[in-house]
Amino acid sequence: MKPPIFRNELIAGNTFLNEGAAALKGRVFGKTGTGNVLSIGKGTKFSGTVEFQGNNNKVLIGDTCHFRGEIIVKGEGQTVTFGDQSTTVDVYLLCQENCDVHIGKWCMFSREIEIRTTDAHSVIDRVTRKRINPAQSIRIGDHVWVGVGAIINKGAVVPSDCIVGAMAFVNGQFDEEGTILAGTPARVVKRGITWNRSRRDQFSRAQMNQWKD
Repeated sequence: MKPPIFRNELIAGNTFLNEGAAALKGRVFGKTGTGNVLSIGKGTKFSGTVEFQGNNNKVLIGDTCHFRGEIIVKGEGQTVTFGDQSTTVDVYLLCQENCDVHIGKWCMFSREIEIRTTDAHSVIDRVTRKRINPAQSIRIGDHVWVGVGAIINKGAVVPSDCIVGAMAFVNGQFDEEGTILAGTPARVVKRGITWNRSRRDQFSRAQMNQWKD
């Protein structure tokens, strides 16, 4: 007998909600903790793993998404949201130290992308003996395209309708929509843009704003 394509290995006290996914491959697991919830929306294709380490955490993947990658949530009462119509090719997402990750609707993520709320280790000031690299939540707006190899680091805010260039390192808080963010660390390199999954010479206003419907 062949093993199931998707394995729910959550221990008692945790919940997996399949809200009508189109395809499921991989597994969700957590060896300890209670009150954790994974919800996968209607029409969504999921291929990857979700791991919980802690209590009362949520991973909420919306409708008509295509998610491929790994999500690790370590801590208490944290939420990872992945909005409707968003897609990934290959993403590693680490949500830790009581932070949240919000990813909006209509986003498109390429491959080899990392999203992390923590450096995972401490940087310490020798005089004060205090840690100087605390974890911070991450927020990515609607209709954001993230290029191959980009890192979205702790504290990052990426507004809606933006592009994050390939290999960019985003660790700042941006507030201007319709821009391209590129470089290490990332900065605004172009303004007044939008993007579309299709390739053509010219787009109508309705086509440019389709994601807003």
